[in-house]
Amino acid sequence: MVSWFGANAYALWANRMDWHKYRLQNEPVLPTEAQWEYAARGAAPRRYPWGAEPVTIQRAQVGLHRARETYDDELMPLACVNSHLGMSPFDLHHMAGNVWQWCADWYSPMFYASPESCKPDARNDQPSGIKSERGGSWVTPGELARSSYRRGRPPLARGRCLGFRCVSPPLGACR
Repeated sequence: MVSWFGANAYALWANRMDWHKYRLQNEPVLPTEAQWEYAARGAAPRRYPWGAEPVTIQRAQVGLHRARETYDDELMPLACVNSHLGMSPFDLHHMAGNVWQWCADWYSPMFYASPESCKPDARNDQPSGIKSERGGSWVTPGELARSSYRRGRPPLARGRCLGFRCVSPPLGACR
């Protein structure tokens, strides 16, 4: 239930940075799409964080929404943060399913066909009005939980299937 702006503000705060500039595209404190995908699949091009095996409810929290059903905050079928679902090769939880995760990049369907995508630490900084999100959610079908699947939403969007994770520089790194 968090907008991109809310996620960015929290990630700035968690990194002891000035969160008052949360609407600006600063140093990434949300993962870039490239960072997110690497964290999800590892060095090998895996279809899902766990490999090529199909999505099941034992692997990821997906496909649980029922048409015309409403959910109270307490009744949404979200998995606990420490449940072993959507596990990546780096033991990161929920890299597939549960909630879509906001990324730092502006979304462009053609970004990965551009020369900028081949740069180290690639990130789409060209404003499009839409921010990238990755990972699928409890609402979406399992196929959308692929490590390479990407889509976007306006940064003001909030919903029952939106979340985020923070990134930080390595310990001891200068800022």
